[in-house]
Amino acid sequence: MKIVVLGAGLAGLSFALEATGLGHEVVVLEKSGEPGGLLKSREVDGYTVDLGGSHILFSKDPEKLDFLLGLVGPENLVKHRRDTRIYYRGMYVKYPFENGVYMLPPEERFEILRGVVEAYVKRRCGEVEPRNFEEWIYAVFGAPIAEKYLVPYNRKLWKRPLSQISLEWVAGRVPMPPIEDVMRSAVGLPTEGYLHQLNFYYPLSGGIESVIRGLLSRLRGRRFRLVTGFDAQAIYRENGETRVSDGRDEYGGDILVSTAPMPDTLRLLDGRERRLASGVFDYNSLSVIAVGGPGEAPPYHWVYFPQEEIPFHRLAILSNYTPRAAPRGHVLLIAESSAPPGSSFPPGLAERVAEWAVDLGFIGGDAEVVAVEEWRYAYIVYRHGYGRLVGEASRVLRENGVLPVGRFGSWRYMNMDETAYRAREAARKVSLGGAADGGRGE
Repeated sequence: MKIVVLGAGLAGLSFALEATGLGHEVVVLEKSGEPGGLLKSREVDGYTVDLGGSHILFSKDPEKLDFLLGLVGPENLVKHRRDTRIYYRGMYVKYPFENGVYMLPPEERFEILRGVVEAYVKRRCGEVEPRNFEEWIYAVFGAPIAEKYLVPYNRKLWKRPLSQISLEWVAGRVPMPPIEDVMRSAVGLPTEGYLHQLNFYYPLSGGIESVIRGLLSRLRGRRFRLVTGFDAQAIYRENGETRVSDGRDEYGGDILVSTAPMPDTLRLLDGRERRLASGVFDYNSLSVIAVGGPGEAPPYHWVYFPQEEIPFHRLAILSNYTPRAAPRGHVLLIAESSAPPGSSFPPGLAERVAEWAVDLGFIGGDAEVVAVEEWRYAYIVYRHGYGRLVGEASRVLRENGVLPVGRFGSWRYMNMDETAYRAREAARKVSLGGAADGGRGE
């Protein structure tokens, strides 16, 4: 079978690896000048910067994790036990917040514990039935944790009222906190939450792009071709093939796999199918700002900032992921700031990030902006009606010979492990002749 893939990121290359292993011929078309997508890294003045933001290697599933780790190689891996914090009232409280309650004053511990217990009792008695993400936060964590951290942080991240976000996003993304853990933490006993992420890996050298380089290395010698600088303009069916053109060149195959953002792929179709692209495909853009400088940062891996006055919602200390991320005696930080569709990032954002890095004590007084990268599509927002819209769009794409795959191709919030796994699974289903759905799997 001859297959054309749009997008040379993690999903597109994982699909190509599995498909070529099954004997198919694959051409991958990449819009930019190089592969990698959100997993690109760059060497700048001795720093190794992950341009797509902070990414780590972890999974609940050993098979999914082994695939990612195998791409990097055991000799190039560093294993960590997560030390992640939330900046709260000048303190760095252990993450997740409910597991860091023991670090707070006794009066506040009691307030939080009472709120969690009251919410738990109401749920067990069937007194609450949340209809959106904001109501779910209150129903699960209680008012104190909601108002002290979760609501302000998520409003800052998502840049819209949380009542507009459906509960389809919550399943599998935000774990229910065991009430026993909250009780233990409230009486001063440390506990751990989000255990699937407690231990994680990161490349010793080369940044997160090591995953992409591993995929390309495995694809070498197979029936695989990578074409960069291909900006698709139209998708159509002709003589039993699905074809894609950039206005100069065109490629066709028995099937076209798209890891490009679903609304963008819909706009490439002929006729009335394009109307779906005007649906509520909501998302947030992301500005990734790398800041470096001399000093010794706190021993944390990343920190969440719910405060509106701080211009980033998350700060990762990449030089704590691997000592090779920064020159000796220097620190490398990756700050992330989101923006809704139609909004631009404020002027001077990078300089403000550098100033805050110094003020918070993460870097000495000589902080410099090492790199800035902006991504139009970064976070998929699950608005009400998400499932119906995406289901209809997926059906239309498949009817036109296009298989949506990957985080943006299938318009589904997925971590790296799930993205790679579902892409490979889609290739296996295609090989078996099944009606594969590369993203949703329903």
